Amino acid sequence: MANKWFKKSLMVGLAGLALAGCASGGNQSNSSNGGSESKKEFTLYSNKSEIQEALTAYAKEWGDKNGVKVNIKTCSGSCKISDQLKTEFTAGTAPDVFIIEGQAGYDLWKDNLQPLKGDWIDKTEFEFKQGNDVYGFPVSVEGYGLAYNKEILTKAGIDPATLTSFEAVEKAMATLESKKDELGLSTVVATATKEGETWIMGIHDFGAYLSSGLPNGDRSVTNQVLKGEMDKTRLENYTNWVELLFKHTDKKLLTVGTQEDMDSAFASGKAAFLHQGNWKDPNLKQLNANFEMGFIPYQTLGKDKNADGLFIGAPSYYVVNKDTKALDSINKFFNDLADTKEGQDYIVNKANMISPFANTTEKPSAPLSRFLAEWVSAKKPVYSFDNPYFMPDNFLMNKLGPIYGQYAQGSIDKAKFQELIINQIKEVPSLIKK
Repeated sequence: MANKWFKKSLMVGLAGLALAGCASGGNQSNSSNGGSESKKEFTLYSNKSEIQEALTAYAKEWGDKNGVKVNIKTCSGSCKISDQLKTEFTAGTAPDVFIIEGQAGYDLWKDNLQPLKGDWIDKTEFEFKQGNDVYGFPVSVEGYGLAYNKEILTKAGIDPATLTSFEAVEKAMATLESKKDELGLSTVVATATKEGETWIMGIHDFGAYLSSGLPNGDRSVTNQVLKGEMDKTRLENYTNWVELLFKHTDKKLLTVGTQEDMDSAFASGKAAFLHQGNWKDPNLKQLNANFEMGFIPYQTLGKDKNADGLFIGAPSYYVVNKDTKALDSINKFFNDLADTKEGQDYIVNKANMISPFANTTEKPSAPLSRFLAEWVSAKKPVYSFDNPYFMPDNFLMNKLGPIYGQYAQGSIDKAKFQELIINQIKEVPSLIKK
């Protein structure tokens, strides 16, 4: 749902988050004319396992109706879409449409992209732009905080509306820890740090260091990091948050668990909090999570300042290969996603996403998406979702992510965790492609 409250400067990346496996065929033409139309087939490369089934079904339905074959490819988890795309571009099998995650993705692929046109652009404030040109079709609006099971909190005598400070969250987690047996919990928090899941802490949690407490679109801390610098007080407060999460996460889940294990623990009532975003709605539905849920802000700013916002924005965009021969079909595919009843139904009801288009009449029924939609509608504080995507490609997952794993395993202490983070950040300027 586009909302004028958001700024058009949202040039983000995520869904965030992740797809299961790299599969099925690609197609790249040799034309470089911006895609003169003749081909009735195109390949779309996504990175969201949560919507794979819904996207594949919609693409087939739309393709059958319009006489176009749409091939869906997916990449998730340990499959890094940027690496996979590099391989396919080199092999001459690059897709016609693929995902980027904001500015870093654009910078990586800008020589392979073409500007987009279409009626859909006037219906959103979340398109990805460079100057006056539009390059990215927003997949959805997504967001995250720390998801909670309201039923469990209520049984423990905790009102989620009161969890507005570090001390309040700390006290609530201690209460839940003391009542684990009574409440049937195996862990208070569900999060993970193992290889293949480093995006959970490395991207989304570190995003709080970059964005918490700042106006939406504020790049001040991000720009500092891009210079290789960190605010030591801000890092100290942030590390206390990480320590709190890890203290109240089952050690096995934290160190060798997967996102599927996290989902299962939360959906079955074995975890009170889930370190994920609204993209988990489809998974939780499949796991029969039939309870009221919502989000609380990450309290990463210390005991003297409360965080009051959630991280919300367009996490990723479809971009178009400049060598495609199916541009007309792709443009219609995009326009129909925004304009038609079937397209809106796919986005909101089938894929359980929040639509980035103002003309969408469908409203999300999935609980986490509905919570975010209501948060936005109420104009509650929003922190920038996209700051992580100004970082060098794969830096947060591959360089910072493993440091969280070391801390979780107990092989380093809090001071060493901060030291390693600072040392990695010092390398950022040398990793930025000029």
